[in-house]
Amino acid sequence: MGITIAAVLLGMGVHASGEEKSPVTQGDLQAWHSRMVKVPRPSAQGCFTAAYPELVWQETGCVAPPSAPMAPNLEQAPRRDVGGGIGIVTGRPTGAGPITRAYGSFEKVNQQNLLSVTSVPPAALPGEPPSGPTMPGSYSFQLNTNHLRVQECNGSPTAGLCRGWKQFVFANDGTKGGNPNPDPSPSRLYVEYWLLHYNPDPSQGQRCPSGWTEVPDDAEIHCSRKTEAIELPYLPIQSIARPALRLDGSITKAANGQETDTATFNDGLGRIYSSTGLGILHVLPPNPQEPGSEWTQVEFNVFGCGRGSTARFNPEASFNVRTTIEDGSPVKPDCQNFGFSSERNNLNFGPRGSVPSSPAPAVVINESVQGPAPASACRIAAIIGDTHQYTFGGLFYDFQATGDFVEAQAGSTFEVQTRKVSGAPNWPNTSVNRSVALRMGNSRLALCDGTRLVVNGTTTSLPTGESLLLPNGVAIDRVNNVYTFKDPSGNSVRATVNTGYLDLGVGVGPGATTVRGLLGNPNDDPRYLEAKDGSVLRVPLSHADLYGRFGSSWRVSPSATLLQPCTTVAVGNPTAPFYAGNLNSNTRMMAQELCRIRQVTTQWLDTCALDVAVLGASAATVYVGLQRPEVDANPVQPPACVPGNTHPTCPTPTCSPVGCGRAGG
Repeated sequence: MGITIAAVLLGMGVHASGEEKSPVTQGDLQAWHSRMVKVPRPSAQGCFTAAYPELVWQETGCVAPPSAPMAPNLEQAPRRDVGGGIGIVTGRPTGAGPITRAYGSFEKVNQQNLLSVTSVPPAALPGEPPSGPTMPGSYSFQLNTNHLRVQECNGSPTAGLCRGWKQFVFANDGTKGGNPNPDPSPSRLYVEYWLLHYNPDPSQGQRCPSGWTEVPDDAEIHCSRKTEAIELPYLPIQSIARPALRLDGSITKAANGQETDTATFNDGLGRIYSSTGLGILHVLPPNPQEPGSEWTQVEFNVFGCGRGSTARFNPEASFNVRTTIEDGSPVKPDCQNFGFSSERNNLNFGPRGSVPSSPAPAVVINESVQGPAPASACRIAAIIGDTHQYTFGGLFYDFQATGDFVEAQAGSTFEVQTRKVSGAPNWPNTSVNRSVALRMGNSRLALCDGTRLVVNGTTTSLPTGESLLLPNGVAIDRVNNVYTFKDPSGNSVRATVNTGYLDLGVGVGPGATTVRGLLGNPNDDPRYLEAKDGSVLRVPLSHADLYGRFGSSWRVSPSATLLQPCTTVAVGNPTAPFYAGNLNSNTRMMAQELCRIRQVTTQWLDTCALDVAVLGASAATVYVGLQRPEVDANPVQPPACVPGNTHPTCPTPTCSPVGCGRAGG
């Protein structure tokens, strides 16, 4: 109750003294947090809290942490949503020291008022229902270290395999037992520790160290331990829209080698909470034979609340996740495509759009339920609808030519080509992706007409729910109408099969320094496109340059195409640009209204309306939660013409020589 009143007073700019001051901003709370993490706590171990604007910690009572472990994931899973080994890890750049502090936050939250989440336990077997009750409003924020060489592994019978692992955890229990509860459980903040692959041998009298709990995992046994937790009020998931909300983890080492691990949480309302662990895991000095065995990587995200559960978000959910590290270097951290947590969420990766700058090195990714992109989230591009190109550098532009084109080319071992077909006769100046083909190492893969998978020249059956692993390590899996291709270098393609066309997400691995093709930008600068001969063209391009100098340079000849197994199509260019403003006014307004009903935001209404008019109502889905690009090269469209006293007639639409299609048809 007191915290709620304090939050209201903060929002009004009123302090306890009754003195009226300037309203407290989220920026004020962020700056205060940065100062507070440097303020010494009253004792080395325990639970602490602070209230804005005081620069002093108050010790408070601790409570027991949740019983459910935030479990590790030790194998890559054949899945394509986030968690369970699929994720993003922020790593220190080359030449930097070990990480001493890291923190995670959220930004650009879509439709905050609609945001909801439920924690769903995993099924015992594939296809079975959840193994326990779902928990509305439940989730966890996890800030996880990489696996560490620690002194405590010396007692393991498999000491060479054993590794330590630290998790800074904010656990929001939500409602209990899956029943709606007007008084949700309080949240808890704590540090969880693991000795992975400890494998005690009871027959030899070996157990987990004193104070640790054995956690069986298939044929292995890990050891787990937690600090006491600090309790704080239940936090609705909509709170992630507060810029000051932050989970912070730090590791400090005293001169005597004693390590203190501190989890700190800012609720974005003027209160900070902290829980510390003292001397539980001791990280060993770097080993020349095993570089990176100290704290070098961080995974931050929102997941289910323990035991491998999944945080299931509403269909409109979309937000950016920012992970910031302190490692003594001003250089931007590395971004790597994997994860440590067994917990997961139901989000996919998408283009992150424009990103606000930060004084500290950070990695920013986008996650959304409708995200078009695959397992590689560090660098993402997408090709959607009829056909809109969202490049790796953050440029959005329309490209309506037909034939075969190079979409992305990274080195000599990864290439993506599409076969685009005209929307004629109804929509002759539009095109869609009919087929896609890939070069992944020495494999040649194609998804022809969205119905036929061809692997190295052979038509291959892949039922939904099944995966295929090729000898060179390329993995292909299918879930209903979604095919995902991934190679050992981290390059990936996700093809969503719609009626008559494909939406594509393309991700490149961390080793790809330059991407060329329709989805490339020179030096990743979204203000420019680059022709195959190296000519750099400033956007927006003229119609002649877009399809002449630029587009034709990336057109693939019949002898060089990877799409030879697929149905051929006519080759050509549109005679004129085609945007929402070219639609019949009634068609455009009907399509826009459908997009609004689907919760598409204003910035995408015209693009969404065009696709709905041309492709049907289901084309709106991909725009739900899609982030605004750095640069939109498409012109702003004039409002739809509505006949009236001041405008008795509207111009004849140019959508088609045979008439305009019906929105949603």
